[in-house]
This record gives sequence, C-alpha cells and structure tokens, in this order.
Amino acid sequence: MKQTRISLSGGVALTLIPTDRFKTECISLHFLLPLERETVTAVSLLRGLLLRGCEGYPSFEKISSRLDDLYGAEITVETKPLGSVLALAVTAEYLAGRFSADGTDIVGGVLDLFRRILFSPVKLTDPATLESEKKHLADEIAAGINEKGAYARRRLYAAMFEGECAGIDPLGYREDLDAITPEREEALYRSLLVSAPVEMFVVGDLTEETAKRYADALFGGAARSPRALPAAAPVPGKAPAALRTVFEEEKVQQARLAIGYRTRAVLAPDKAYTDFLLACEILGGAASSKLFMHVREELNLCYYCSSDYRGSLAAMFIYAGIDTANLKKTLDAVRREIDAVAAGEITDAELTAAKKTLCSAVLSGLDSARYLVAYTLSRALAGFFEEPEALVARIGEATKEDVAAAMRGAFPDTLYFLSDNKALAEEALR
Repeated sequence: MKQTRISLSGGVALTLIPTDRFKTECISLHFLLPLERETVTAVSLLRGLLLRGCEGYPSFEKISSRLDDLYGAEITVETKPLGSVLALAVTAEYLAGRFSADGTDIVGGVLDLFRRILFSPVKLTDPATLESEKKHLADEIAAGINEKGAYARRRLYAAMFEGECAGIDPLGYREDLDAITPEREEALYRSLLVSAPVEMFVVGDLTEETAKRYADALFGGAARSPRALPAAAPVPGKAPAALRTVFEEEKVQQARLAIGYRTRAVLAPDKAYTDFLLACEILGGAASSKLFMHVREELNLCYYCSSDYRGSLAAMFIYAGIDTANLKKTLDAVRREIDAVAAGEITDAELTAAKKTLCSAVLSGLDSARYLVAYTLSRALAGFFEEPEALVARIGEATKEDVAAAMRGAFPDTLYFLSDNKALAEEALR
C-alpha cells in the first residue's frame, strides 16, 4: 500500500491512499483542534448541525435527496479523540465516477455538496435547530450513562487521566449545553475553518494529480491561517506511587470493574508497540485468551472479562462484569494472569492464536477505506507512518520472551468499580 503525503497551502496535509480494492472512493477531512473541556461540547454539536442544511440544500432531507441522486453517496460528520487532539471529521464515500451507468458526474456532485456543507451551512445560527441538536446530544449523553459497560469505561478514563486530555469525554457534557448560543457555535466553526490544521485523505484508484484536484475543489480560494497544535505523540507511562481506587454506587444488576494500567509501550513503528499488542491479545483479547479461559470459564468469576490496549494513550485497560461479592477473587485472578504473561508462561497455541487474530484484523482492514484513514491518521499524529504490511511482519517475528518483557512494562494505575453495594466493595479491598 504505497501512500503519498503532500503538504498543501493553508495548513492542509493531503494523503493519497491508492487502492484498486474498491468500486468506491473516499474523501475524509479532519479538522484538528486541541481537546479541551471548554470547547468539546460545542464541537460535538457540529456533528448534527452541519448536516441540517447548506446553501442550495437547506434541510437534511434536501441533502439526503441529493446524495441519493449521486448513486447513494454518503457524507458523515463525527468527532474523534486522538490523544491531545480532537478531530472534526467530515467524510464522503461514493461510487467511483467510472461506474456511473447514466453519465452522472458523481465526483463533481459530491465535491460540490461537500464544499457547500463545509463552507456554506445555513443552520448554525438558527436557534430552533440548535435547540433540537442540544436535545439530541443530551439524549445521546444520557444513553451512554444507561449503558453501564461504556459508562464504566468513561468513568475510568476521567479518573485515570484527570488533568489530561484523555480524561475529557469527547461526546461532551450535559451541563455545558445551556451556555452554547447560535453566535458562539458559529464563531467556533468559522474559527475552525480558518485556523484548524487539516489532515485530508483520499482513498481509491486515483493518481496524485487527481487527489490534488479534489483538494483544490474543496479548499481553492479559502483563506486559512492554521495554528500550531499541542504535541500529540504519546509518551511512555511510569509506575504510579499507588493504585487509585474509585467506587461508585448505583442500582445495577451487574457490577462493572474497570482497571487502567500505564505502559512503557506507545504507538510507534517499533518492537515495543508490537510486543505489547500481542501481550494484551494473549491476556484478554479473544475467546482463547487467559482472562476468558481462566477467569471467566474455569473460575466462573465474571460474566465477561477482556483487555484493551491503546498505544496512543500508553495504556492498557481491563474490563469485567462481576458480582460484587467476587471483587477480591476477580482481582486476584486477573493479577495472576498478568503475572503469568509477564513471566513468559505462554503456550505456543496462545502465541500463534494471538498473532493470527492481530494479523487478520490488520489485513482485513485493507478492505475498508475508513480503516485505512483511521490507521494512517493515528500514525501521522504520532509522527510516523508505517505500511500495515510492515506491522504484520513485525507481529510475526515476536517471541514469547518479547511478549513477556512487554507485559512487565505495565503498571496498575486506577481501579474503578460500579456496584449496588459500595460498602461491600470497599471492605473487600481492605
């Protein structure tokens, strides 16, 4: 997968990902800004506001109808937390023009609509539309609270990364909605258009000249003065002085355990990152993992138990649904499995299964334009690029000793526990 990265004027970095795997093309713009509590909720509101109407297509229905005319093209708006950076991503996926059966100019139509949505939205200053989007976002935040597994993850992040960007909820905060006015929302967006650095990705069977033409169609004539962003490259973690514990009580049928670990391994084109990917996969990444086989199946201590590694945060997380009475036993069992990986107590079957799963995940991602964009963007912000095939090759070279050494660089930082009996949980850990 040979990529081309080009720096354009106005702070736009264009990356062409050429591939003949698809009958579609993908254009994805990521406007980058600092991830800050003061602005995250207002940025989150833009996801809906930008698709509520633009010049020439003044409603969501008109935009949808135009997309239908363009062979069912899709334009989406979302936000993505990327370390210390928050990206507002506007993405178009559409049938490549050469497959148009009736001569419809699919690409030209998509680029025209894309530019209108970006530079000529008509609902940003409409009070009724803003209030509607505020209600939708408030409902979305409330729904996240009701899904206790996701809620426990966010609460762990907030505690573990207190004072850090990763502790900010990228969805936003209900208590901040009332202060957002149409004028403030429009000012934020206009500032973003002018000053936010942009990572632009074009995926498809295209030439560099064509990708530049797409960029010019979207940004040609736009006056931009991009500001510098805070460093986004992840920093290796250190062992904390003591484990932080957070207990929360609520009426739940199933208690939720979430534990965060700082790691020495970060997202980088090196062995340390690859080895920790494997360590986390062997620990709790799949049905063949140690946490699933031993803690869940053999000991029957939890309803689910898994691990997750985020190289961009230099952190590993363990999540489990348990009965409160089993908290101490579950923690002891989880520690034993982590110690086992760190001691190199890994079977050939475990290592082979983990490698197969990770390599399959990376290679299957080559069949998704959105995966290719996400893969490339995360590495661009970390200051490097690596072909997926190179990552797969490095996974294949790792040994049990490599994996064990990686796990020895994980340090427990924060424990979060949500249950209906806080006193019982606290007593279990005394």
